[in-house]
Amino acid sequence: MELYHYVGYQQDSNEYINPEQALKHGLNISTKTGSYTNGGRLFSKVTEKYRPLRAPTWIDFGQAIGAEFTEPSKPYFKFPIFTNKILIFNREISSDLFAYIEDDYMKEETGGGYFTKGLPSKETLVKQYWESMISIEDYLANRPYENAEILIFMTVPPEILEFIE
Repeated sequence: MELYHYVGYQQDSNEYINPEQALKHGLNISTKTGSYTNGGRLFSKVTEKYRPLRAPTWIDFGQAIGAEFTEPSKPYFKFPIFTNKILIFNREISSDLFAYIEDDYMKEETGGGYFTKGLPSKETLVKQYWESMISIEDYLANRPYENAEILIFMTVPPEILEFIE
């Protein structure tokens, strides 16, 4: 099974991510494209507050690299599953958490609560996000989420990256 990572401009930025850097140094926090969700990074203090005891110590959402199971539009990197430091979270929960960011951003225009109406609290969503955490092996065996958030918690070595233009 292969994983994919879109190559292009950083989300909400004009900064182009040069694929040559990843091919030289690996896919990491400085060579990745920021177009992937990462619910654990949205409210880092709350995320750490509710971090389960069973969570591996190597989980650092600030260093996580997003990926997907299907080929994105070109250009992209393709690489095999190479480590057990790949975890899957329920992307629907990340979307709900992001609604709180949108509400803060649009507070003056909407009065707040527009995007989060009917949603559980941030704290409850963060707890649910942690509860959704599953290893990639377990996810592939059961596929419990229709919309998977794939996070890699280490550098993808340059020698396994294939650049597709």
